[in-house]
Amino acid sequence: MRLLTKGLLIVAIPSLFEVLLLGALFKSQADAEDAERWAAHSAQVVNQAAEVRQPMLLESARIRNAILLDQSEPISRPELWADLEVKAGELARLVSDNPQQSAAARGLHNTIARYRQWADSARARMQNGQRDALIRELRDEEGPHRLSDFLNRLDGFVEQERRLGQQRTAQLQAARQSQTWLLIAAVLGSIVTAGLASLAFTRNIGNRIAVLIANAQRLADGQPLAARVGGDDEICQLDDALHRSSERLNEASRQAEGYRAEVEQRARELADVNADLRQQTQDNEMFIYSVSHDLRSPLVNLQGFSKEITHATRDLLDAVEQLALPEQDKMRLRTLVEDDIHTSLRFIQNAVTRSAGIIDAMLRLSRAGRVEYQPVMLDMHAIVQRIVAAMSSTIRAKGALVDIAADLPPAFGDPTSVEQVLGNLVGNAVNYLDPARPGHITVGHVRQADNIATAPSLVTYFVRDNGLGIAPAYLDKMFIAFQRLHGNAAPGEGIGLALVKRVVERHGGRIWVESVEGQGSCFFVALPARPPVAP
Repeated sequence: MRLLTKGLLIVAIPSLFEVLLLGALFKSQADAEDAERWAAHSAQVVNQAAEVRQPMLLESARIRNAILLDQSEPISRPELWADLEVKAGELARLVSDNPQQSAAARGLHNTIARYRQWADSARARMQNGQRDALIRELRDEEGPHRLSDFLNRLDGFVEQERRLGQQRTAQLQAARQSQTWLLIAAVLGSIVTAGLASLAFTRNIGNRIAVLIANAQRLADGQPLAARVGGDDEICQLDDALHRSSERLNEASRQAEGYRAEVEQRARELADVNADLRQQTQDNEMFIYSVSHDLRSPLVNLQGFSKEITHATRDLLDAVEQLALPEQDKMRLRTLVEDDIHTSLRFIQNAVTRSAGIIDAMLRLSRAGRVEYQPVMLDMHAIVQRIVAAMSSTIRAKGALVDIAADLPPAFGDPTSVEQVLGNLVGNAVNYLDPARPGHITVGHVRQADNIATAPSLVTYFVRDNGLGIAPAYLDKMFIAFQRLHGNAAPGEGIGLALVKRVVERHGGRIWVESVEGQGSCFFVALPARPPVAP
């Protein structure tokens, strides 16, 4: 049975009991209201009977006084009898539901009519001079002038109505007492049924939920779960899901242990590989440094000896001019020396110069990995301004315009190395401008909202130009040493961008390029925006 069904049953049983009690309570309320209405009706009938009694008594006294005082006018007033007719009719209407009282009301009405007939005849006799006969009649205890029949009938009527009123009052009290007991029973029944429902919930659902909560806590603490709860409702399903989750977590924990051991093994292997790589890098740098120094001496010797040979050939030409040789022989010797020997010497000197440049580049590349940086927060706008000021003559010679963004954010890095990076990029932008159009170079930064290529902890700067651009095939080779795309556009060994990349990466940043051949290039440099957080 589903948990919702059980809950509905737990709620429905007390609710059904309360509905039955409320029905009985409403029935008792209706009975009490009915009894109260009839009790009030009896009181109204008694009051209406008093309304009929009082005028009759007053009229009887007025007629007696009028006869005794010999005044015929107050006898049998029509307006009084009309009012009595109305009041008697109202009294008959009030008891029309009770046949016995209705008959008594008709008798009262007839008695009033007889008394009125006597009053009318008394008035006529007074006007005819029969006052003494009326006085004797009044002194007589019998006759239609007496009110005893009316009063007896009215007293019997009122007594009967009072008995009915007492019965109805008793019924009202009984209904109210029954209503009180039913209300008490309804309250006690609600409390008892609610208590029984709560007890049933606590013993059945509550205990199972307690086990479920305990299992959830055990699952959170990584402890073994208690036995599964019985049943086929949602509690059972949830407990079953907790047990399945526990089993999966245990399996995942076992797999995690295996993965952790494997990761630790791989980490140790990676550490060893990194140590070997650092050692190899140091060895390579030392090898490059040593070889570069060792190669300098032979190159210096070649440079010196080639110059000595050049001077010697000039002395040789002077000596040939002094010899007594035919002019044809002298001409052949001069051609041999100037065309062959001097040309070969120039090739040797150019090769030596080229080799010396390569060796210097290799030394700079090896030193880039050994320099100890002193990073601080840098004013990038001031650095770019110094770079542009230092290159102002070259920029003017190229006829170029350099724009520097006023809101360049600061970066965290070594001042000399960062200035070298930006100087190299601005210098390349100036050197590789297109002579066919005015040069325009922009130095700015990528705003954080648009900085999707780097982490939030880095700030990205760019150097954009409208120069020669880079062919797509060479974009992947731009940061490799000794790779030159436009070899004749500017002097150099092709080592600058490789040095820039190494410096940026040692700062924990990134560098990349976007370019369209014939339209220009844009180099992006991402540097740390703030000092690293201490662990």
